[in-house]
Amino acid sequence: MRRTSDFIKVTNMKVFAYHGVLEEEKKNGQDFYLNAKVYVDMRKAGLTDELEDTINYDKVCIFLAEVFAEKVFDTIEAAAEYTVQEIIVNFPTIEAMELEVRKPHAPLTYVPEDISVTIYREWHTVYLSFGSNMGNPTGHINEAITMLKDPYAIRNVKISELFVTKPYGPVEQNDFVNGCLEMETYMDPEELVTYIHEIEDYFERDRSVRWGPRPIDMDIVFFDDYIYNSKTLTIPHADMENRMFVLEPLSQLCPGRRHPVWGKTVAQLKKELLACGREEDILRKLEG
Repeated sequence: MRRTSDFIKVTNMKVFAYHGVLEEEKKNGQDFYLNAKVYVDMRKAGLTDELEDTINYDKVCIFLAEVFAEKVFDTIEAAAEYTVQEIIVNFPTIEAMELEVRKPHAPLTYVPEDISVTIYREWHTVYLSFGSNMGNPTGHINEAITMLKDPYAIRNVKISELFVTKPYGPVEQNDFVNGCLEMETYMDPEELVTYIHEIEDYFERDRSVRWGPRPIDMDIVFFDDYIYNSKTLTIPHADMENRMFVLEPLSQLCPGRRHPVWGKTVAQLKKELLACGREEDILRKLEG
């Protein structure tokens, strides 16, 4: 979630590149013009007047031009997406970026004065719950988190302690090892849940039995302050307020974070569930 309204603006940067569907575009190239807004908190630099407290504009501009031209894409949408991702990953203080790619010499049937695409990407703060009760649960969890950390699109992963918990639901099965993690990603919710399912599929998770045993299970609990529903995903997690195995580790990471529907903090939700006698759901912390 973008935390600042401060931005650096780059206007009409001319970059020669070879993006385009037609072979003549790939062979001959053409001029593109880039307009960018780079969102970065400048309050400290404004108070100290020190270069190290802000971002180096020259480096950003050089990198922007080099990255935009270094690969060849059929579409300017793909060129813009790649460029923004590389910028926000390689300059960690950037919270978000908007990029307009203008292609004034596009070979169109009806020639406008100009044609462009604009994209906006930002880092989102996400909380996941995870668990396992098959095979080697801690081994599965560690491997799954390593896989989760792998792509460019995820950074700053923080992990709660692990807890041994009672199974949730009516199915007889082994106790679970559960925990939560905090991370940042520039994926959108559907991209992230698709990636999570790919990780679960790697461990051959069987989804045919609801609340059944599983080698690894990962759920999105919070995604910024989104309230989101689709066929595959509900954010915040639809039943998190009744799950001590979620609230206990989550309270280690973000006790003051408010549920965007209920308006209560994680600590308050945990306290209410404890008052219902649900502390017994947490059997013990996993030592080591």
